[in-house]
Amino acid sequence: MRWFWLWCFSYCVAVSGAEPPQRIASYSPGATQTLLDLGCGSQIVATTRWCPLPKTHPAVRTCDAFNPDLETLLQAKPDLVILPRLANPLWAERCTRAGLKVIVLQAEGPDSVTRDIEMLGEATHQQAAAQALRNQLDRPAVNAPRTLLIVWDGMMAGPDAFTTLALKPAGFRSPLQAGTWVKLDWEILVQTNPDAILWIDSKPQNTPISPSKIRQKELSEVIVVKELKSVKASQVYETTSGSDWLPGSGLILASDKLTELNKRLK
Repeated sequence: MRWFWLWCFSYCVAVSGAEPPQRIASYSPGATQTLLDLGCGSQIVATTRWCPLPKTHPAVRTCDAFNPDLETLLQAKPDLVILPRLANPLWAERCTRAGLKVIVLQAEGPDSVTRDIEMLGEATHQQAAAQALRNQLDRPAVNAPRTLLIVWDGMMAGPDAFTTLALKPAGFRSPLQAGTWVKLDWEILVQTNPDAILWIDSKPQNTPISPSKIRQKELSEVIVVKELKSVKASQVYETTSGSDWLPGSGLILASDKLTELNKRLK
């Protein structure tokens, strides 16, 4: 039932009215970055406190997907509300019953971000800008990609995670066989034996991908892990999530960073 409601709201056609929205509330940091890249920054009136808005932006930071408040939302007078893919369907229904136009982002998958960009482009009447963003993300994949294991908040990114969109054009793929996110497990890590490992820390800053001395040392002290080719060759890296690694158009910059990393690998 949960996914049924998500599907229903994600295909809400009411958002494509005659006039583009002038007051947008975004409960998704990734969607907020996409809106900025679509040129819709001036239409954003409410976001979460994690959204990548300039400090001087006038939007209120009161949107909370985990503890939503309809009265607070209505005070911002939005004509479009964007909810993350894991939003409670009852919350989406409450917003709709209050007369608000709602978009629920796509369920996570390798192409969910590009579909979100297309959907947001249609909703804001920025189809051309959305297509330009999609073109940057849909670059051809490398024929013989290296394997890169992304570890983020104790979870490993699989081939069905949204991060695949950044990996493919940079010449990487997940070493996992299936799934979106899998809990970090030394045995699974040994079985995958990736060419390189990238640790992502959840922080608001965007930083380059750099060698991680701390993670390298930690992995070198684990008996079953220290013999991995990535550990022996010191191909262990780190970066921060910032807005580049959110499920939105920021992945374009993440892919650029990965392309540079691939050039540096031994």
